[in-house]
Amino acid sequence: MLNQISVLRMINLFEFLTDWQKVEKLHGDNRPLCHDQRKVIDFNRHELAQLIDPKQDIIDRLYDSRCFNKLHKDHIECGENTFDKANRLLDIMRRRSVADVQKLAMVLHADGCTLLTEGGGKQSWRN
Repeated sequence: MLNQISVLRMINLFEFLTDWQKVEKLHGDNRPLCHDQRKVIDFNRHELAQLIDPKQDIIDRLYDSRCFNKLHKDHIECGENTFDKANRLLDIMRRRSVADVQKLAMVLHADGCTLLTEGGGKQSWRN
């Protein structure tokens, strides 16, 4: 009997966590990216990797705004070239929260890249 209750609770927890409207209501923008939001980064990955210039203190600005931690920053900076660093940054950001990716979008928008904010790529950013 106890096992059935545990399984039922796990199923309810799984259903709750996959209902993004409930998660959004509880956590706001501090929630993981849903599949559609990760697809935006994936679809525009090549263009973003070419436009992101790690030399323009973008990594420091994102680190200062707490988009990622020191280990992430070190991992990004150990890339061999700017394209590799940009790809490492995108790999990390697609596993971060909606709020963190929105910070990335605003930093890129300030640098003139509107792929994530205005839908200049193959698919626009949606919450």
